[in-house]
Amino acid sequence: MEKGNGGIVNMESMEHTPIVKEVTKRHMGKVHGNAKRNEEMVLNYLKLLANGIVKKRLSPHEAHIIRERKKRLENCNRFWSMETYEASHVRVLLRTFLCKDKFCSNCNQVKKMLLQNRFLPYMEQYKDSLYHMVLTVPDCNGEELRETIQHMAYCFKTLVTYLNGNKKVKGVDLLQYGFQGCIRSLEVTYREDVYHPHFHVAVVLGNNGIGKKHIANQFSGTGNRLFSDFESMIQRIWWLLVNQKRLTSDNILGKDNSSQRYSCIVDKFQPEDYKKLFGYMTKMYSEDNSLMRYDNFKTLYYALSHIRQIQGYGVFYNVKELNTEAYTEQEYQTLESYLVCKEKPVCSYEPLNRLSDDERYIVLKTKHRK
Repeated sequence: MEKGNGGIVNMESMEHTPIVKEVTKRHMGKVHGNAKRNEEMVLNYLKLLANGIVKKRLSPHEAHIIRERKKRLENCNRFWSMETYEASHVRVLLRTFLCKDKFCSNCNQVKKMLLQNRFLPYMEQYKDSLYHMVLTVPDCNGEELRETIQHMAYCFKTLVTYLNGNKKVKGVDLLQYGFQGCIRSLEVTYREDVYHPHFHVAVVLGNNGIGKKHIANQFSGTGNRLFSDFESMIQRIWWLLVNQKRLTSDNILGKDNSSQRYSCIVDKFQPEDYKKLFGYMTKMYSEDNSLMRYDNFKTLYYALSHIRQIQGYGVFYNVKELNTEAYTEQEYQTLESYLVCKEKPVCSYEPLNRLSDDERYIVLKTKHRK
């Protein structure tokens, strides 16, 4: 296709530009479905606000925050800012409006993608020594959930100090496992008023790994799972930390303590583990696949307030989330040179349901034009 500057840009070259890509009808349909599911969460915010005001449990500031979160969630991804090129039958998505709410189906998908895209290049550097660890504690009720999560986070931070050698236990050699760093992710599942907070952890260990799995214990289950010395040791240390007991060689390695453990499973990191590591902090559905009830929503809203889901340690400590809007001007000009056939785009805000039903245009995504 010939352009005004005399250059030629074909569609094949455009397809190899990763920043510029088509927004498919299937994708728009999924976004629209997520917006419909968000309507239930909007109702939960409305109930939270109404009950708090009627029972005088909310300060004016708290009521304002809930009201604003409800409003943002209600309008999340509803309208897309577009440039329309009529001659080319192309619409370019400049930006959409996201609420960034932890209960938003759309924003949770976006956050999952952002986290995975940001951490993946760093994790790839350690793929041969990367392991997936799952740490659990006993289930708790809604009233105990926030305190349990905060205590788990503190205990995990303490565990890292023992793994990296900043703290030591006489007679227990944790340095042999060559801990280099980890990414810790919080997930909370639930059923009725029973909550199960747990950590998914991507951990980098030394060349010797975790060793042979040869130990059977109360977590082996019907599948007769075996555990390594490393897993068995962490099961015991994790129990001691959570229960605020002293870490000594006898407390960790003593045979009389074999039943006092919390579950810890460590395996080589697999491709499907990215989904677990960067999944939702909590899901819209309970463990029995029923939609989140209002009492669950209320509990999770307060329990997860200002709680960090992802935390990096060691080699992953300074990794920050990627801003996907930071595309370069050159990348935008590549698309613009392809589209502008001596026509000026028409700028508009389009409702998502109209875009997903319109077959006349290809919808592309690129950076926001300043």
